Amino acid sequence: MKPERAFQLSAPALRAAAPGALKKAGLLYLGDEFCQNLVPSPEDFSLALAKFHGRVVLVTPLLTDAAFDSVEEMIKAHSSPRRRLELVVNDLGLLHTLKTRYARRVLVSLGRVFAHRVKVMPRSFAAGFLKKHNVKRVELDDPALLPRFEGLGLKFSFHTPFRYVSVTRFCPWEQHWPAGCGYACEGRVKKLEHPRLPAPLLLRGQAYGLKTGAPPRHPAIDRLVLEPLPAGRRK
Repeated sequence: MKPERAFQLSAPALRAAAPGALKKAGLLYLGDEFCQNLVPSPEDFSLALAKFHGRVVLVTPLLTDAAFDSVEEMIKAHSSPRRRLELVVNDLGLLHTLKTRYARRVLVSLGRVFAHRVKVMPRSFAAGFLKKHNVKRVELDDPALLPRFEGLGLKFSFHTPFRYVSVTRFCPWEQHWPAGCGYACEGRVKKLEHPRLPAPLLLRGQAYGLKTGAPPRHPAIDRLVLEPLPAGRRK
């Protein structure tokens, strides 16, 4: 069986998306895993539900207090035991809150930043941690991480063609720490080259990563998340 296809958009990209642009996707991933300034607002989430007639997955990074409140507002407005909201989570505080307040109303997927924390845990501890926090799915973009999470009863989403390597809280586009955002990174990628790098790095938003090839074929990967890179790149 082919993996279901999801399309990921930031909130600014969603606002600019033409009608019908998302017709080929079965799911919409709304948000960003790496930048707190790209957490969708409740209004953005409502717009996604209006523009996209499939399921919408809320994607979240490490959260500021204000962003945390916004995420909680969306959970209250758009989830119930009969209509569970799927969230990609990279923040430990949010993971704990979902477990203690909203366990019957949400489906939890471990984000890529969080997955890199869990991969270094002893396997037995990681298994208990994921079960305790009701994690059902893991977002991955590196085939090398698959064996680390196999055998734990999890489903996997695979992101392509951008593989996360590192993330910064300092905005390299607007030269400031978390503050007002002008969305200068939207639709842009910088290619970073150096003789000591084995391959060029890509700067996308606040994340540094690599361009990857075709996703692996693996029976546990039941979802493919497409994150199209802008055609034009600036060095």
